[in-house]
Amino acid sequence: MMTSEDYNKIQTSVSNLTTEGLQRGLNSFKDKDREVLANLFVKKINKNKNLRPLVFYVGYCLAKGTDLIEIESLDQEEKKLIGDITAAIESENIATYYYNHYLDQKGDIKDKQDEKNRVLAGILSNVLAQEIIENTNLEKDLKLELIRLINQIDKDIAHAQIYEVNTGIFKNIDSFKDEEEFLEIYFDRCRKISGQFYGRSAEMGYVIGSRSVEETEEKRKIERFYTELITLFQYANDIGDFAIPSMHSGTVEKSLYKDYGSDFKNERLTYPNYLLIKRATEEDKKLIANILNEGFTDINIKLFFKAMGRLNVFRDCFSLLTKRLRREKKKLWLPDSDLRTLISCSIIIVRSNKLLSSVRKTLLEINDSEN
Repeated sequence: MMTSEDYNKIQTSVSNLTTEGLQRGLNSFKDKDREVLANLFVKKINKNKNLRPLVFYVGYCLAKGTDLIEIESLDQEEKKLIGDITAAIESENIATYYYNHYLDQKGDIKDKQDEKNRVLAGILSNVLAQEIIENTNLEKDLKLELIRLINQIDKDIAHAQIYEVNTGIFKNIDSFKDEEEFLEIYFDRCRKISGQFYGRSAEMGYVIGSRSVEETEEKRKIERFYTELITLFQYANDIGDFAIPSMHSGTVEKSLYKDYGSDFKNERLTYPNYLLIKRATEEDKKLIANILNEGFTDINIKLFFKAMGRLNVFRDCFSLLTKRLRREKKKLWLPDSDLRTLISCSIIIVRSNKLLSSVRKTLLEINDSEN
């Protein structure tokens, strides 16, 4: 049976192939283009651990049966292909971070030129994702399918961002009929902005593993499984938006996502923010207005957490996350095998989200200080 050591070995092996592919992609750019790209690209290369390549590999193995395939057993040509396609997926991911950063207007932008360069880097990263696929030795129909999926990822994320900027904002909170309608629309946003990216990564792995664009039940099952699982991961990160800043420091996007309470300050209607505004007392509304005006300070962070605790916002957010995770876990259809265990391990990543742990810890610390 697979151990945590085995899991880490497989993830490292896939990540190493991806890193090699990313380096080849970065090396294809010269001079100013490379300089513009290098910031986040180099951080992604140095991190060398991402879940999307592993999800891709799950789809790859599933296309060949229900057994886990040792990466070392593959020939060099196949390893390079896996590295290139997963690098294309990560290059697309880099593009989305640049776009998100521009829309969120994070405080670390140096000047207008820096802002323009980040937008251009997003465009170049998206183009590179497609060029990597085009430069493989795959059959034309496989290339077209992979590029279609990359474009679909881009399109869905754009739709999610349109919702975030225009609809899912504080001033529109009363446009939702009730909490049930809000949750339906909100989780569709989570699905588009993150869940579908992983689902399509698994689907792309299945396409490469099978060398076919044929529609199969197994391919659709793994795509839907990871789409819904990572939709919950996105929701968990929305709760983790209020984790202490130091808990974000281990991520490759540190410079882009170190802004505490970013969703709140950008007046995004995530589920925690929706519950807070709906349940807020007049005193809470004054605190909300003050934070939106002045930003988070050491003092109002504590007041904010106390309000979130008193109004049972975090409690209900965690409860919904647990309920939905249990529901999705039951959809894992594979028989006992190392491949099933590998998928199960990826579920643990969602459950052990360090940002959520930070939120829980902060709540406990504030409660203890009050007693």
